[in-house]
Amino acid sequence: MSEIMPEKKPYKRCLLSQMPEEGELQKLIAERIALLPDDEKADEAVQKERLSVCQACDKLVNGTCGLCGCYVELRAAKKRMACPCVPGKW
Repeated sequence: MSEIMPEKKPYKRCLLSQMPEEGELQKLIAERIALLPDDEKADEAVQKERLSVCQACDKLVNGTCGLCGCYVELRAAKKRMACPCVPGKW
């Protein structure tokens, strides 16, 4: 008798940092953010504010934006980036 495995559901409205099985990817994104020059990096308060907007958005799936496919944590860390969902949202 074979065991039926439950279907793995996507993490809707979750950031990569909230997905434990994505540890390697989280590490790569964090390294990329750390490599951003200071003049291109948004400050931490701005990043947190942007990510809270992303977490409330229904386009966020598995740490990526459903519109543009970016990793939202990386996009939020870049000073000159903007939300692709709603202009002016951030």
